[in-house]
Amino acid sequence: MEELDRQEILDDVSYLIEAKQAPKLRAIMLDAYPADIADLLSHMEGEHRDYLFAALDPSIAADVILEVDESTREELIEGWDENRLAALVREMNSDDAADFVIELSPELAAKVLKLIEPEDSAEVRQLLAHEEDTAGGIMALELVAMAQDSTVEEAINEIRKKADEIETINHVYVIDENRRLVGIVPLKKLLLAEAYTPLSAIMNRDVISVLVGTDQEEVAKLARKYDLLSVPVVDAQGRLVGRITYDDIVDVMQEEVAEDISHMAGIASHGDIRDAHESSVLRTARLRLPWLVIGLFGGIVAAWILSFFESRLQQNIMVLMFFVPVVMAMGGNAGIQSSTIVVHGLATGSIGLGDMLQRLLREMRVAFLNGFLCGLLLLLIVTIGWRQPHFGALVGTSLLIVMFVAAVVGATVPLLLKRFDVDPAIATGPFITISNDILGLFIYMGISTMYFLYLRP
Repeated sequence: MEELDRQEILDDVSYLIEAKQAPKLRAIMLDAYPADIADLLSHMEGEHRDYLFAALDPSIAADVILEVDESTREELIEGWDENRLAALVREMNSDDAADFVIELSPELAAKVLKLIEPEDSAEVRQLLAHEEDTAGGIMALELVAMAQDSTVEEAINEIRKKADEIETINHVYVIDENRRLVGIVPLKKLLLAEAYTPLSAIMNRDVISVLVGTDQEEVAKLARKYDLLSVPVVDAQGRLVGRITYDDIVDVMQEEVAEDISHMAGIASHGDIRDAHESSVLRTARLRLPWLVIGLFGGIVAAWILSFFESRLQQNIMVLMFFVPVVMAMGGNAGIQSSTIVVHGLATGSIGLGDMLQRLLREMRVAFLNGFLCGLLLLLIVTIGWRQPHFGALVGTSLLIVMFVAAVVGATVPLLLKRFDVDPAIATGPFITISNDILGLFIYMGISTMYFLYLRP
């Protein structure tokens, strides 16, 4: 929705709200996408926003409430009783209902679940029993499952029967007498087959599925790797228990990217970025402080290194200080570049632990080439600008080694963290910064000491 169109719609909607024309608002919103209505609500405040949401048809409101951000959702349903909330939950798929109910207080959630149909309530409770960030926590229970000896005609009739219950149907899952998943029939193959054909004759037996306890990030990687529109979920005995649809997979990908970005920025939770405008100052400070303290200690060690070399470089310390920002910044850039590539590769699955040596050798070659070229450029600048070719060789060589070491550390740290089952995005950023401050400064000062004490002409 473009800004100009949004403003025009906001003006029209505001006019109808002030005129208390709820039926007209409801009729207009029937043809709008839930995401667009959510966008409108995010640009409205107070009574206008509450009036528009209350005017929506329950089926539309159930979709819209899931599209708005968490803070807006809390404000929209603030003060609602269990009856109004239950009306929304009745319109949701099982996975969406579970996501919505889990945000309510335990007392209110229990009241809402008592007011919806027993079968739906049991499904939501079943989903809530799983860990939130696992396949079981994000799966939906609505699906079409048929026995192996069922015919194509029977499967199509089952799809028609469940059309209102299931929003999207891409496959028919084939199960045995113990409900174990044995095959899958794509909708296209089902429509092209003869009506009397048994599903066992046309099903794909090589089914890609996940266990209920599989981490949601692994589910997203699997779906991306094999271009899956939905992923069946099975229990430890191989019995079909649910499916994960593509919209939920996309949500997982977005959530994991936001989490990785916040971790690499040295922030403990991606909620600190997403809810920055609403988080308390104390909460935000508490989330960021540990990483800043780690950086502070790294800076103290760097200061100690400077003081250690001061007595050995008394006359030359000032000229060396001119180039500390250059050497340190370039080392940090090289380290962050390498670590970002590796973290991204690990997150998307394009880099595995078996690629450690190959990836490290590649980053070493790239780092040496970039360090050599940057060091050569710095040598020329110092030689021409300061007329000191020997000092230019010193800082150029230091820059080459610092960039090389920083890039190697940047590529190695995420791989080692992954090897020990630690999320690389959590510690890579702060570790790169600290190691660059300490190692980079030590290398620069160490080479400078050797130069001024033994090699200076």
